Amino acid sequence: MTTPCPQCGHDVRPGARFCPRCGRLLREQLEPGTSLGEGRFRILRSISKGGMGAVYLAEDRGAFDRLCVVKQMLEYFDPGDPAERARAQQRFEEEGRILAELSHPGIPRIYAFLQEGGRFYIVMEYVRGENLAAFTTREDDRGPVAPVRRLPREEMIRYTIQVCRILEYLHNGSTPVVHQDIKPANIILEPQLGEVRLVDFGTARSRNAGSGGQPGTNDRSSIYGTAGYAPPEQYRGNPVTKSDVFALAATTYHVLTDDDPQDHPFKWPELASLPRELAAALERALRNSVDERCTAAELRQALEPMSTPQRTLEVFTFPGNVQIRTVGGLSALADEHWDAARGFLYQGDFQRWLKDINRHDLVLIADQIVAREDNQDAGLEQFLQAVDPGLAQPTISSDPPEIDLGGVARVSALSVRATLTNRTRGYVQGSVSSSEPWLEVYPPLVHLWAGIPSHLRVHVRAEDLPLRSEQRGTITVSDPQGQTLALVPVRARVSLWREVWRLVWRSLAAAIPQGWSWTRTVWQWHVQHLQALAAPFEGRPWLVALVWGILSLALGIALYTFPVEAPLVPLVGPALQTGGSALQLVLRALVVPPLLLLTTWLGAFVISLAGAGLIGSVLGGIRSWSR
Repeated sequence: MTTPCPQCGHDVRPGARFCPRCGRLLREQLEPGTSLGEGRFRILRSISKGGMGAVYLAEDRGAFDRLCVVKQMLEYFDPGDPAERARAQQRFEEEGRILAELSHPGIPRIYAFLQEGGRFYIVMEYVRGENLAAFTTREDDRGPVAPVRRLPREEMIRYTIQVCRILEYLHNGSTPVVHQDIKPANIILEPQLGEVRLVDFGTARSRNAGSGGQPGTNDRSSIYGTAGYAPPEQYRGNPVTKSDVFALAATTYHVLTDDDPQDHPFKWPELASLPRELAAALERALRNSVDERCTAAELRQALEPMSTPQRTLEVFTFPGNVQIRTVGGLSALADEHWDAARGFLYQGDFQRWLKDINRHDLVLIADQIVAREDNQDAGLEQFLQAVDPGLAQPTISSDPPEIDLGGVARVSALSVRATLTNRTRGYVQGSVSSSEPWLEVYPPLVHLWAGIPSHLRVHVRAEDLPLRSEQRGTITVSDPQGQTLALVPVRARVSLWREVWRLVWRSLAAAIPQGWSWTRTVWQWHVQHLQALAAPFEGRPWLVALVWGILSLALGIALYTFPVEAPLVPLVGPALQTGGSALQLVLRALVVPPLLLLTTWLGAFVISLAGAGLIGSVLGGIRSWSR
């Protein structure tokens, strides 16, 4: 019974390997004994099979039966879609082309690129040994299977350093290459030489970007890698050279802690269980931000002192008897013991220790900083940034984040307070400036240590602001290089009602003192004249009685003779009460004169005081408005 060819539809006999019409390979898996390359390569057995390719162990009859590896491209694409087939073929050819262009002892060599029966093959060097996955716990049908043995920490550090050197070769070439799938299964240990080999370049891509982490092609249609080992930018289809550094650090973390990052991508709960310096070096490589992540060379430099027996290394002791042997943990401890670290730098303690561990590059940088930077806090921050270029920069926040004064009056100055705080680490010196002439900020220079607030006094000069128009300004805090650390928006608006109240209050504030001044003057005038009138009667009681008698006699005669029908009577009659008995007339004549004098004087006094206060207030208000 015949079966149709999936490519051309021609009937082929059972057991046939190729279609007699189109030459397509009918059986996907290569059986032992199958020959390729016109009989040069003979398949021995299957090694592994993935989603995109199968790997076989073969022998090269053209090279004295040398063992080699044959990688076969599988049909992981839609066979009926020519575009997908073309893309898959292009990717497979690119893998072969990259291997052909590379020449490094840590990378397998390519022997041949074959096309037979519509299938493509890469023949490459066979690398003996176990991969790093053999030293981690794996899962099978029976559950977790512990490794036969665990790699010693120093040994794994040496292997990581070797892979770093391979990555430096890949990343620093004229056309940088990104592997994109570094994981324990793709790092093989050669048992005889104790060297590592990086394999499986099926997802590797050449980049025209530099090695510093510049973006790649941003092609989201070609997203590769293994979850847990791939960094965030690789998920976005934008791998860079530092993506391989992240994957290598995740691999090292997995082997050292046996904590599989595939179970919780981007989380490293066991990192704290590693020695502080090693954890700090891996943490720099595992940062999600490409700009903050270290390069392969920087990771290697951080790990190399740890691969040397500790007894040959000098230690540096911080307060609390915390010791380090490499610069990997220097930044974290300096942040924790800032004042002590500042003295260590400017007294030369750091430089002497760095010479002992052969970090003369950092010694030179430290000496230059001490010579040019008088601000010791700023100098220490510059030194730590040189030790760890990926160290987080100080982040400044403002409380309140925005100053909204709402409706204000045109007062000469309105003052509020804002608080700046360094929320992350380290130290930064900030220059404070404002964007508007009506906005003034003090002090112009602030020193911001981690967790220590610094207060700003913000003055708003609103006397020249337009009525009812909202004004916006910005307070800017910048570092010595001119980079913006914080922006604090300020808003203010002159309120009509507040302005009316301000003007009324200003008038009252000027009128009340002026009115009081006039009132005091009139009071003093009354007192002076009253004293002048009373002066002749002092010490002369007989004169008082004489005047009183004369006034009483005159009043009595007036009351007796005052005509009742006079026009004045209806007006003053109730007060004078003319007429009556002689006794009543005499009593009124004796009592009324002093009462009339007192009433007349008090009336004149009150009227004069009120008039003086009113006139003074009016004059004060006029002067206030004229100003």
